[in-house]
Amino acid sequence: MKELNSKYPNKTAFITGAGSGLGAAFATLLAKNGWTLHLSDINFDSLEEVKSKLTGESAIFLYQLDVGNKLAYEKVVEELGKNTSKLDLLINNAGIGDAELFQDYKLDQWERMIRINLLGTYYGSHYFLPLIERQRGMIVNVGSAAGFMNAPGMSAYNVAKAGVYSLAETLHHELKSKGVHVSVVTPTFFQTNIMSDASGSEKFVHFAQKQMKYSTTNAEEMAQVVLTASAKGKFHIIHPKEARRAFFFKKWFPKMLNKQFEKMIAKFSGN
Repeated sequence: MKELNSKYPNKTAFITGAGSGLGAAFATLLAKNGWTLHLSDINFDSLEEVKSKLTGESAIFLYQLDVGNKLAYEKVVEELGKNTSKLDLLINNAGIGDAELFQDYKLDQWERMIRINLLGTYYGSHYFLPLIERQRGMIVNVGSAAGFMNAPGMSAYNVAKAGVYSLAETLHHELKSKGVHVSVVTPTFFQTNIMSDASGSEKFVHFAQKQMKYSTTNAEEMAQVVLTASAKGKFHIIHPKEARRAFFFKKWFPKMLNKQFEKMIAKFSGN
């Protein structure tokens, strides 16, 4: 964190999905380091609970926000503008998880996934970029290993997170010359509540919840790794080790991975 603090002495951040999980872990770590925090979440009660547990003397501002609602995002941007004219760090973290076979996945569920996981990231980047550029700051997009793995039963989530990665990579190239750094995080399952609002296949959702339950990586570790790597200028942050292993097999042994996916789809489709 020393490198991040020295790089951005103004120390002001906006975090989406800060009411729980990784977003709350980012907020906790930054608060301990004296950052002024602008925290948003769709659940305002959870934001207040997170705020009550934060340690530090910096100012903390709370915003109720559905990141997939463009008009709501515009209002939050306007409100934030009344509280600060400087923003060093934007963390597009808010997201939901869900799983279902493509042919069984309802259209409104697809659209909700894209709105929250992809458009929510776009809206944050779009609306706050002027403030970030002014400070020559940093954008962190929280994606997923699903964005490059494309496992069966997760089509909407895969597409949304692949879009998050693509957006981050494009911005990384476009904004580098302006002094703005962009990172993208592609974790596998770790201990969080991203599946708490899932409404898809019970088999797929249970599988994902089981993977998270037995993961040895928690949100606090992820937050530390992400902020440290981002401050050092790393673009693609692949963590934990399961994510690095997945990336390796996807790149070098795709046929082996395809065999695993065939077994997976046979199991969940009942074939």
